[in-house]
Amino acid sequence: MENIVDELTLIHNENFENKVENKYFSEMILNGQYEIYCLFNFGEENNKIIKLKKESNVDNEKVINLRKNNNTEKKILGYIVFYGTIENTDIFEIAIKKEYQGQSFGEKLLKESMEDIVKKNINGNFSKNKFMLEVNEKNVKALKLYEKIGFERISIRKNYYGKNENAMIMMKII
Repeated sequence: MENIVDELTLIHNENFENKVENKYFSEMILNGQYEIYCLFNFGEENNKIIKLKKESNVDNEKVINLRKNNNTEKKILGYIVFYGTIENTDIFEIAIKKEYQGQSFGEKLLKESMEDIVKKNINGNFSKNKFMLEVNEKNVKALKLYEKIGFERISIRKNYYGKNENAMIMMKII
């Protein structure tokens, strides 16, 4: 799992101002309250989204040992983190490696992971169909992506990210 956590940390730190250490993702995975989906590149445009799990089972071993199966390079292109509340599922964080941004990977990751959550109602803690997120209102690329897949702007949190850095609250019901 260390390789995966290393990659998640690297992707986070190249996308966000608040830098983190590996412990950030290790604890998130072990906590059990967060659901993390990773978009893996298996080469030749063969991309697959896989949910990370804390349980030690066949699926988890498959995720953790991806790099040991064959010589094909497998790397994480991006990830998304969900957090379930009583009323909805929050999109806690999403990031795509800088070199792969603008190639629809964020859209693929959002759509497919949200569909999986709705389908499986993960942990029984997640609302089946109501997703919420907050994004810096100055992050135009992210706002366009969220609106493209059906998120609606519902409110603003003033100075949420610092002085004159407002958060746009968005919601999508599937």
